[in-house]
Amino acid sequence: MTGRTLGKYRVEEEIGAGGMGEVYRAHDSNLDRIVALKVLPPGLLDDEAARKRFRNEALTLSRINHPNIATIFDFDNQEGVDFLVMEFIPGTVLKAKMAAGALPESEVLEIGIQLAEALCAAHGNGVVHRDLKPGNLMLTPEGRLKVLDFGVATLLRPAGGELDATRTKLTEAGGLTGTPQYMSPEQLRGDPVDGRSDIWSCGVVLYEMAAGTFPFKGRTVIQLSMAILQGEAAAMPSNVSPGLREVIQCCLAREPGKRYQRAGEVQAALGAIQSGQAPAAGIQLAGKSRRAAGWAGALAVLVVLLAVVSGLLVHRRQTLQPDAVKRLAILPYAGDASDPASRAFGNGLIATLTTRLTQLSENRALEVIPASEMRSKNVLSLQQANQQFGANLGLEVTVENAGGMTRVTYHLVDPKTHRELRGDTITAASSDPFALQDKVAESVINALQITLRPEEQQALTVHGTLQPAAYDFYLQGRGYLDASSTERDIENAITVFNEALRQDPNYALAFAGLGESYWHMYTLTKKSEWVARAKSACEKSVTLEDRQSDGHACLGLVFNGTGKYDEAVQQYQQAEELDPTNDNAYTGLANAFENLGKPDEAEKTYKRAIAVRPNHSSTYNQLGAFYQQQARYADAAAMFSQVTELAPGNSTGYSNLGSIYLMQDRYAEAVPLLERAVAIQPTTTDLSNLATAYFALRKFSEAAGTYEKALQLNDHDYEVWGNLGDAYYWAPGMRGKAAAAYRQAIALAQERLRVNPRDGEALGYLAQYYAMLGERQQALAYITRASAIAPHDPDVLLSAAIAYNQLGDVDKTLSTLQAALAAGLTRNQLRDTPNFDTLRADPRFRKL
Repeated sequence: MTGRTLGKYRVEEEIGAGGMGEVYRAHDSNLDRIVALKVLPPGLLDDEAARKRFRNEALTLSRINHPNIATIFDFDNQEGVDFLVMEFIPGTVLKAKMAAGALPESEVLEIGIQLAEALCAAHGNGVVHRDLKPGNLMLTPEGRLKVLDFGVATLLRPAGGELDATRTKLTEAGGLTGTPQYMSPEQLRGDPVDGRSDIWSCGVVLYEMAAGTFPFKGRTVIQLSMAILQGEAAAMPSNVSPGLREVIQCCLAREPGKRYQRAGEVQAALGAIQSGQAPAAGIQLAGKSRRAAGWAGALAVLVVLLAVVSGLLVHRRQTLQPDAVKRLAILPYAGDASDPASRAFGNGLIATLTTRLTQLSENRALEVIPASEMRSKNVLSLQQANQQFGANLGLEVTVENAGGMTRVTYHLVDPKTHRELRGDTITAASSDPFALQDKVAESVINALQITLRPEEQQALTVHGTLQPAAYDFYLQGRGYLDASSTERDIENAITVFNEALRQDPNYALAFAGLGESYWHMYTLTKKSEWVARAKSACEKSVTLEDRQSDGHACLGLVFNGTGKYDEAVQQYQQAEELDPTNDNAYTGLANAFENLGKPDEAEKTYKRAIAVRPNHSSTYNQLGAFYQQQARYADAAAMFSQVTELAPGNSTGYSNLGSIYLMQDRYAEAVPLLERAVAIQPTTTDLSNLATAYFALRKFSEAAGTYEKALQLNDHDYEVWGNLGDAYYWAPGMRGKAAAAYRQAIALAQERLRVNPRDGEALGYLAQYYAMLGERQQALAYITRASAIAPHDPDVLLSAAIAYNQLGDVDKTLSTLQAALAAGLTRNQLRDTPNFDTLRADPRFRKL
């Protein structure tokens, strides 16, 4: 082909070859640019129908415009030669870079994030790569990853059948030199594949970059395929960090349903590691599989490998149930880490879309779980959203900018089946964010099958400004604020809100965002000058536009934080009236009433929020916490029970309900709830509470084991160490381990006293621990100190009574218990404390 001219393309030199054709560098004479020409194998498209199908699918691929994907420009036939015209990428193939062995983890993460972003963009357009491998990954001199041959395997699938996407080559010695090393189990079996197959291949590439070798090995086709289908991945070197190891394992889960379900989850997990955080959990880490039976399986694998069957999975569009409650989880927007402004714009777009959808949830069977709430709970996948919030719908949004245009793609997804139910792509000029926002909102609302009333339709087009540039900066500010985790995020929000106000000095919403940002800066820095700035910006917002909820909520935030609770009530009430779905207004108003000593009004506020959005589990949880603070335990239990019904996969409801039962000494009822919470998401608090329930039921061995698990998550809590010492002390055969636990509890409690020498609770526990160790002098000294600081604290008195009893002073024990009961100790606590078993024959104790 070298030297030939095909239409407007002059072929200059061959730069690659494979089973799917040869690749040449060529010159486009019309546009005076260098391109890559992929010449397809002769006879592949042997009729016009095949060529038309190929052209249509090439057109789909050409629409994928992403910085990490080599773009397809053209498809043509000249002089009997079929060829694709693609972006020419100078640089180094990843395979060559890896020839010397494993890469540094920082490079693995950087390349992996870019690869995941490319997969996210392609999968969002319904395109699966099918042949992902280091030979198809190019690194430019600037370090940008470019994925080559995206979708080519799909293009080369004949209309009436399938084609081997990899053209496996066998050496004369029977060894394997092709690319089945990167093929997913479902590809090897000949099953239909979707984007999760690419996620498997991505996992193999990550493994190879991190370890310098393949996770699965075999000298022959059969050996390799059996290793992938039945074996375990080889252990990674010890220098691979636990976080990266976890991500790779999740990518390589043998069952597609147990892998990361979307490339965005892989990108988010790798990004978390890169920023020094733990990666979000995937569906389930790959585990040991059952052994496949017989040689029939091996024979089937051989047939599959000789003619690999690979087909693009068609997502069936499922019908949304119009009468069912739609619990919509909006996934946080990851965006491009190297472009914070673009990422902030995407987050802002999602934040304003969330507000519009939430406003539509009033009196509708719709519940919106905002990205901010997902982010605060570290929920980054739809599977987790289904578990944590009971979400039965998920909304994923991606934003791309190129050539002065912005393209927003969204997918409505069933979190359980991971099938796309609805989706759309909206493109608008970057200079017209109004049109973009309105079109996205309209399309999502239609996808949710919501019919708008005329006033709601009109409200969708209200942006608070007529200046497109101001709205653009406002969206960025909301994005920085919504995703804020650092002082830098707030500084960026302040900068772009001020820029929005330079574009439109009368932009009330921007003043509200600026005021909120100033207040957050105060809470982070504790510098008082931010308070005055916050108040001034919020007041300006209200002055400019008194009929917007945001400005009043902003002022309520400042008044609540500065002790002006009556003024806070007025502002939050106006915010609630203007927007009955404003969560911040209800929460702030209830807090203001509590601070004013008006619990009845606070309760009414929470109940109004529930009446407006009866499917919002968070409000039930807030009301339950309010009841708990008021010692209305039965009412709190009713609210937390409602949380478990609305979000049966959320640990919060079970955790809080179990804690309430503990407070009521209903230990047997608390145990299954706390066990459920721990099964969903183990935390130190839930494990400790579960162990306490076991202890009260005198299941001391179970209590000890559970306290141990709690300390594996956090070993700096002196109370848990002391409780573990008690469990060891009373558990059969474990008393010899108690002393070490008490010593650790003492050391940590004394650290607490160095910070606050007047901590009566810590002093009481120290008395108890020393008494359990038999160290009388130290125990009595701490009883004296604790009694002087907290003479009427029932918990301190209980610790003193335990200490006196352990030291053999029965009279002191009984008199101290009498005082503890008068101070509020429950009689059940006397009954359930094993230290007092020696007193049960004493009539004075029975009387108590």
